[in-house]
Amino acid sequence: MPHNTEVAEARPRRSDETLDCLLRDRVAVHPEDPAVADPPDMRARTGRPPQQWTWARLDQEVDRLAALLLGHGVRRGDTVALQLPPGAELVQSVLACWRIGAVAMPLSVSLRDRSLTYRARRTGARTIVTSTRIGGHRPAAAAVALPCFPAVLAWGPDVPAGAVDLDAAAPAPDEPAAYLSRTGIGPGDRAAMLWTACDGELPYLHRDLQVVPQPDAAPAGEPDAASLTNTTGLTCPAGFRDVLLPWLHSGCRLVHPEEGTSDLTGSSRIPRP
Repeated sequence: MPHNTEVAEARPRRSDETLDCLLRDRVAVHPEDPAVADPPDMRARTGRPPQQWTWARLDQEVDRLAALLLGHGVRRGDTVALQLPPGAELVQSVLACWRIGAVAMPLSVSLRDRSLTYRARRTGARTIVTSTRIGGHRPAAAAVALPCFPAVLAWGPDVPAGAVDLDAAAPAPDEPAAYLSRTGIGPGDRAAMLWTACDGELPYLHRDLQVVPQPDAAPAGEPDAASLTNTTGLTCPAGFRDVLLPWLHSGCRLVHPEEGTSDLTGSSRIPRP
């Protein structure tokens, strides 16, 4: 199906909806339109080829990860640490948390043992989703060695012993839907835990993140029409306010630039060896 270059109008939100409803809206309206794309240099960053997903494929991948999180003990209200580079899998991980009512906590890729342990203990996070390699760092192996993370789920080649290989894992496909039918997730539930240098941890509820302005799409006919470039990390409030939520509300395509070609915040830059 050709890509619809017109950004979909955001329908009024109901007071009882959660952020997962935004994704379901997009899938229902334009399932085969492009949704999210990795940076072209993702292989150099992580050892994995760049991915491009439609809204339908993104929805499937969110369901898959949500089922794996449930299978490893994550439940409504639990905080899940996410240490991933900007790209499709970070977006997928945030959305998977929202699907089952868990709290997404994206963390800077530059954080190391002491900082990760501090944030995990402050928030009660016992699960981390990460990568086997991010630049010169091996975050999955580092997380396995930390007692604060009994569950480490990792993408990438050479997954270390003690971590779950997310590429090979086979979850129960209907588990998220079955869990949702038994569990009431509402707009008053926590959706995200973000960190800032000045204020420390900042919790956000589903209702706090629902109403945002739509992004301006590029003029029709241009190569990047109806797309939004992620020029800020999702580890900070601006990343949610200016990138993730406008993208979900509008239904445009979210693209990630190569490292060094954008103004990504320092907390999102890929660490060197």
